[in-house]
This record gives sequence, structure tokens and C-alpha cells, in this order.
Amino acid sequence: MAEPEKDQIGDGQDNFGQAAGKAIQAAKQISHDAAAEAAVKGAEATANAAAAVVQAGAESGKAVAEIAAGTAAGGPWGAILSAAWAMRHSLFKVLVCICLFLLIIVILICSIPSIVLDSVFGLNGVPPAEGVTLESSYSEMSNAVSAVIDAGYDQSLARVEEIILDGGYDYDLSMDALINHAQSSAGYDVCYILAAYSASLQQKGTSVEDMVAKLARISDQMFPVSYVERQQERLVPVSYSTYKPVTVTVVTRIESAGIVNNVPRYNYTTERRRYYLPDEANESDEEITVPKYKAVSVKVPTYSGGKISGTRTETYYETDGDETLEPTTEIIKYVECTISPFDNSVILEAFGIDTSAQYPQFNLTYGEVIQNMANALKMTLYGTLGSGTSVPLTDAELIAFVNSLSCNDTRKHIVTTALSLVGKVPYFWGGKSEAGWNDEWNTPKLVTAAGSSSTGTIRPYGLDCSGFTDWVYKTALSISIQAGSWAQYTSSTPISESELLPGDLGFLMNDSGTTDHVLIFAGYDEGGNRKWVHSEGGIGVHISTPSYDSKLVLRRPSGVDFEQDVSSPAYGEPLYSLEVNVTHYCACTKCCGPNAKGITASGKRVAVGMPTTIRIVVMTVTLIPLAVVAFMGIGGDSLLQYLGHILSFWENRRVLHFRRIGYKYDPKQLKKPGRKGKKKEAGKA
Repeated sequence: MAEPEKDQIGDGQDNFGQAAGKAIQAAKQISHDAAAEAAVKGAEATANAAAAVVQAGAESGKAVAEIAAGTAAGGPWGAILSAAWAMRHSLFKVLVCICLFLLIIVILICSIPSIVLDSVFGLNGVPPAEGVTLESSYSEMSNAVSAVIDAGYDQSLARVEEIILDGGYDYDLSMDALINHAQSSAGYDVCYILAAYSASLQQKGTSVEDMVAKLARISDQMFPVSYVERQQERLVPVSYSTYKPVTVTVVTRIESAGIVNNVPRYNYTTERRRYYLPDEANESDEEITVPKYKAVSVKVPTYSGGKISGTRTETYYETDGDETLEPTTEIIKYVECTISPFDNSVILEAFGIDTSAQYPQFNLTYGEVIQNMANALKMTLYGTLGSGTSVPLTDAELIAFVNSLSCNDTRKHIVTTALSLVGKVPYFWGGKSEAGWNDEWNTPKLVTAAGSSSTGTIRPYGLDCSGFTDWVYKTALSISIQAGSWAQYTSSTPISESELLPGDLGFLMNDSGTTDHVLIFAGYDEGGNRKWVHSEGGIGVHISTPSYDSKLVLRRPSGVDFEQDVSSPAYGEPLYSLEVNVTHYCACTKCCGPNAKGITASGKRVAVGMPTTIRIVVMTVTLIPLAVVAFMGIGGDSLLQYLGHILSFWENRRVLHFRRIGYKYDPKQLKKPGRKGKKKEAGKA
């Protein structure tokens, strides 16, 4: 006896050969039954057609075969279910792929800010723009946001001048005292702004014009300006002039000579005398004794035809002894204005968002939804939530560190400028920039510089190691120390460890004697360890004591005046502190290279792997789509109802199958009364 159970249990793969064999056997039965029906009804053509279908199914061994087997078992629905069962594993894979694709589309549309997606996919009534990609759409939005924020920064500068002029403060002294925390660091997150705007409208009816208009209304609040009135005793230097001697012809006496032709005539007596005229204006901060001069009016002759025809009065100076001049002092009032970094809270005010309010259709608050949207956009653009493991310094931390340095204001200004980018600018192979904040930082760009594993990939734009050091000097002192670590090495002079000061450079050399990395010395921590600010792959701009600190070659940039005056020192009393979320890289060798599994700037070892997250993602992308399809239904019936049909078919399938191939488990069911009689009657007919 055969083993019927062997054909009922699959091994996890679709067996087209077995399906074809079943189809052939079923087709024979169909042909036999069809012929009998045709003899009874006189429809011989139907039998021929059935035989032709059977032959085609036997040759293909796949789709037609399964349909034939299903038809033999239970009509058209049986054919469909039989084909589905024979192809169950492949269909399941196709279903999973379709669900995954739909899930990706749903996540893309629901999670990414609609203002970025609308013009790409033509959503919310916005026609799709030709040639627009997600990257180009984001770039357009980023430029629009940056333009508004630049206008807000200009308004903060105008506010500073308004405070100075309205208060009658000394302009030069007030501008020199300006503390500008927004000068070299923007401090805003474009992804967060786009997410906040889209969430405020619940992903519907967004437009660039509307977003810009709402941001423009609060642009004067983006960079808050605070000020404190100061006064300073200023030395007023003495002013005096030097005089140069001149010889002048003067008229000493005038006598009447009568009247000729009714014209009075005069005789003039002249004399050559020595007088003085002012020469140069001078100032002195010290007491000084100088000659004293007094003004005198003298008559000098005027000439006509070579003869004296009259006189005119001119002023000259003559000595009047000596005088001692002493400088004085005066109290000058000025104002110390502070432009604070970008205030992210105004974004919520601009779009009318309460982060603690419940977001419609989701069991989340507006704050959580906005952050999720911003993270989804960053992951889509960059493949990461941030620029690395580095944490931005708060104002209090930056000021405290700079105040602890034992160096002049120029070097403090260099370190302040370098620290202003910590945690805000990512590492980008070949990344260079002009002085000041670059709005292209943190926007996706193609890595075009050769020689890196990232070449040809899209990464958030930033600075490489030498680009960062050059940017610091250009921004702080308006001088370039050249691009490229080797160029900076050759244009600098060696120094000893005892000569090392904040702002000097450290170079990591390779075995071939060339440079691999360049860093800026920031100072010493409380434990006496050297701290360096640098832009490092996989991390971005950060401050740390690297493991190769003892191997660094110390040098000082040439042609830099480290004693020059700086306009706006950024140290004083801290205004406030900012709390930020920290994003960690995976610590693999691909992301971090030789620093994989190393110590971060915070002193903690990087966490390796995220297995829990992976498990959650896998469960989400597989179970949620199936559950949605099951409860939503297909064509009016839910998947659960169809599952009931399949189970019902499965219960009857064994009996039908056995009946079809002729196993005699139940002779009474195989030999129906009257069947032979019908055949005989058909034969007689």
C-alpha cells in the first residue's frame, strides 16, 4: 500500500514535478468523466476540449496542471486553492515581499516630512516635479530655511546697533565688547524644522512659501540679544600742535600821499617779520611741556601792477613761552551685547506646536512625532541619525574650559572657535570651507575626493582634519594655514612639549614619513592630560585625548601673529545650558577604522551592535503587514475568512484525493449505485 501522508506534507519548497504528476492523473479522470458526460448529453466536443487542456497541463507541469487538479477536486474554487497550495511557499515569499514594499512606502510617506516628499511623489495635491529627487527636494528646503535664519541673524546684529545708538553708548567700545555666539555656529537642525512644520499641519497642505512665512514672523527671536551696560574710565590724551616758522612781509605804517585824479594815494612802510603756522597735530598719553603760541593779526600788502595797492589782515602765531599739558580721564559708557545661539524653541512657536499635546491618529505626542520624523529623514538621507558620537559643548562648558586656559586672548579665541564646531559638523573626506558657518554642512553631498572608502558615496557634508584646522585659523584670525595636512606640516615649525600652547598643531605621522592626521591643541584637563580638537572619521569634530597622543609631532603654524588683537572674545558668564540627545555609531571597523571599539570623547566605550533593534525591525516588517491585510480583508472578505475556506478544503482534500487515485478505503463511496446502469444505458443508446 502506498504512503498517502507523503504527498500531504511538504518539505518547505514547492515541488512542481509532483504537482504536474497529480495534474496528469487528475486530468485523465477529468477526460474520462468528460467523455461520459458527452456521451450522455451528446457533447463529444467538450471531451476533446478537456483532453486538449489536459495535454497542455501535462507539458507545462505547472500552472495548468494545478488548475486541472483543483477542478477535479472541487470545481473552479478547488482549482484556485489547489494551485495556491502547490505554490504555497513561493506565494508566501511573494506576499512577504509585497508587504515589505508596501510597508516601506507607508513608512516613507508617514514618517518623512511631507514638505520634502510632496514634490517627489506628487502627494497632497502637489503635482510631481520632473527630475526632483529626495535629495534635491531636501536641498531646496534647506536653502529656504537657511535664508530665513540668515535674515534672523542679520536682525540680531541690527538689534545690537539699535541698542547702542538708542542708549547713546560708545559705538566702537560696544562693538568690541560684543559676544557673538552665533557667528561661527548656526546651531539649528534643518531636519527638525521640516519635521515640525509638517507635523503642525498633520502632513497635509504643506508648502515652502507657508513655512518660510511662518518662520519669517519670528525671525527676530531666532538669535536672542541680551545686553548689560558697562562703563570704563578712559584716558583722554593731550592734543597739541607743532608749528613751523614763516617769514612774512607786513605793513607797519600807512601815510597819506594826497589825491591824484580824485583818487587817494598812500605811502606804505613794510617790514619782514618771522611768525609761525600750525604744522602737525599730535597727542600724548603722558605729561608733556611744549612751546606755547598765541595768535596775532597782521596786515600784509596787496599788490597791483607790481606796486602795493592796499592791505589785508591775516592771522599768524608767535611764541608765548612754554606750557605743560597733562592728559585727563573720562568715564565712557558702553554696552556689552550678547547674541545667543539659535533658539530652537521659536520653531515650535512659529508653527504653533505644543510638544506635549497628543498627535491625532497615533498614541504619541507632537514632540515624539517630530523627533521621529526628523530621525527618519536623517536616516533616509545619511543612513545615520547624526554626524557621530560627539556631543556639542554647552555655552557653560565652552566658557569654563576657555577660562581655565593659561594663554593670551588670541590663543583663547582660536580654541573658542575650534570648540564652537564640536558635535555640530561631521567628518567629510575632502571637506573644506571658507571662514564662518557653512550652510551646506550636514546636507547630503557626494564624496568626490579619491583615496577613501567613502569615495563615491553620499555623506553629510562637513570638514576633514586639515579642512577643520584651516577653517579655525581663517575664522579666528582671517589667515589660512593652507589646505592638506602635509601642506600644513611643511608650512609650520617644530616646537617642544614645553613650548606647546593652545592653538598649536599636532601631526600623526605614518611609516612613510608623511602625515595621516592633524589636530589643534586645546589645553590640559584637570588631570593634566592633553586635549585636542580635531575632525575624525566616524565622529566628526570633537575634543579628546587620543590613544596616539604621545606619538604626535608638535608644530606651530608659520606666519601667524599670536599676539594680535581679537575683536570678540567669547568668554564671560555662561548664559544657559542646552541638553542634547547623543547618537552613537556602531563601532565597527567600517565606520570607525582603527578606532573601532575605542574610547569616545566622553570616556565611555562605544556600545557594539543593536540586536534588540534588529529584532524589533524584523518583527515589525513581517508581522504588522500581515496583520493589517488579515483584518482589512481582500475584495470584501478578510484573510481570516479565506483561511477558513482553505481549512475546509484541507479537511475534504484527502477523501477527494484518495477517491481520485483509486485507493479502496471506502468501497461504498467508490461504487455508487446506478453508475454502471448509466453506462449501460449510454452504451445501449
